[in-house]
Amino acid sequence: MKKLMFLAGLTMIGFGATSGYVHAEQFETSSKEGVHHYKGEKIESAEQGFDLLDKEIERIGVIMEKEGELEFTELESIHEVTYTMENVVDYFRANNSVDAAKIDAVDEAVQAIHYSSENQEEEKLREWFPKLKVAAASLKDAPVVEAAAQDAAPVKQDFYEIVIKDHKFEPAEIVVPAGEKIKLIVKNEDPTPEEFESHDMNREKIIAGNKKATIFVGPLQPGKYHFFGEFNMDTANGYIIAK
Repeated sequence: MKKLMFLAGLTMIGFGATSGYVHAEQFETSSKEGVHHYKGEKIESAEQGFDLLDKEIERIGVIMEKEGELEFTELESIHEVTYTMENVVDYFRANNSVDAAKIDAVDEAVQAIHYSSENQEEEKLREWFPKLKVAAASLKDAPVVEAAAQDAAPVKQDFYEIVIKDHKFEPAEIVVPAGEKIKLIVKNEDPTPEEFESHDMNREKIIAGNKKATIFVGPLQPGKYHFFGEFNMDTANGYIIAK
C-alpha cells in the first residue's frame, strides 16, 4: 500500500516539481526494499510524548476544519502526522508510563486514522478523529508512573507460529527477546489467501489458502511492532513485542 502512495508521489513530482506536494527530506528510505516512509519525531520522555500528541491532534483538527472535501495533499499531511503519534504510543508502551487500556484506545484510533488517511477514506477519518481526541484526553488524566522494573527477557524460541483463521491472527501478540533475529512461521488455515504485512518491520508476504510461509524479522529494538493482513485489515491485526 505504501508503495502505491509513493508511486503517486513520484507522478506528481514528474508533472510539477515545484508544486511542493512531496519533499524528499520528509522521508526515510529502506535500502533493502526501496520503500519510503515518514519518520515521525523521536520520543525521549513522557512529557514530550504528551506535548507532541496534543500538537499533532491540533494539526489534524486545523486541517479538518476546512469546508468541503479534503484534498489529497491534506489527507497526506494527516497521514504524516500519524507517524509521530505512533512513536508516542510505542514510547508509552515500552516504558510502562501510562495505563495500558488507555494507551490501547489511543493506539486503536491512531491506527484507524493512519490507514484511512493513507487510503483517502475521509468519512472513516472523520469518524475516528473525535474518538482519538477523547482517548487522548483520557490518557492525559491517567497518572504517569515511573518506568517499571523490566521483566526477565523472554527466552528465544527456534520459531514462533502465527495462525491465520477466520481472517484473524492467533495469537494476536507474541513476545520475543530484543536484539535477536526471529523466525516466524505463518500458517493460513483460511481457504482464501492473505498477505502478512508490517510497515514497522518492513515485511510483506502473500500466503495462499491452507499454506504456510516462513518470515524472518529483526533483530528488533525493544518496542511494539504492528503487523496486519493486507486483505482483511479490519480484522487481521497483531503485534510483536520485543523486550
